[in-house]
Amino acid sequence: MEKYKIGEVLVSKDNQTLYKGLSNTPVVIPQGNKVIIGADRLAHHLRDNMIQPLDSEAEVSGIVSNGIVDMIYKYLAINLPLSDMLADYEITPKEFQGCMYEALEEIGIYKDDDAEAE
Repeated sequence: MEKYKIGEVLVSKDNQTLYKGLSNTPVVIPQGNKVIIGADRLAHHLRDNMIQPLDSEAEVSGIVSNGIVDMIYKYLAINLPLSDMLADYEITPKEFQGCMYEALEEIGIYKDDDAEAE
């Protein structure tokens, strides 16, 4: 049985074919795509915003901040002029993400250091 944590970051090891929408159109997800485990028991593909359900046997328990920070940063970058805003204040993306990690840690969501070692 696979065990995951909410916010866990996975990286696909090979190409995957997913089927999009009611039309069942095949879409190839390339190797190396980041996938975030969501609280909704879905795997969220960062590259193209596709989602897929986890295996019915998969267990999701616990929470880490790695994927949560990636998802928030991507959402902000898509919907706001984030790079311009950060440049205006001379803040690097890494510094901004560090602040998000600190904010999540304040509410008890910790960074998964094991994921950083990969």
